[in-house]
Amino acid sequence: MEASRLAVANRRRRADVKRLVKSGELSLEELFALAAHEECVAQMRAYDLISALPAIGEVKAERIMKSASIAKTRRIRGLGPKQRAELFRALVR
Repeated sequence: MEASRLAVANRRRRADVKRLVKSGELSLEELFALAAHEECVAQMRAYDLISALPAIGEVKAERIMKSASIAKTRRIRGLGPKQRAELFRALVR
């Protein structure tokens, strides 16, 4: 029962983070800092993060991930330094 409540709380937190990213209230740098402190944010898929960004759709998200050599199933915590740098280069203008 407790595990179920925790899973629901984690999903809600990830949904809140995606909403903040989409609205522009949370930058990419802030999100990576948040992921370093919150396990449920670190477990978010990189694809979900990228596609939640403003003006980024599914096709553009896949293109960005392919150019950064990131698998669609990769989680935020699993991104290496080169992959993060490539994401910043592609997304932060």
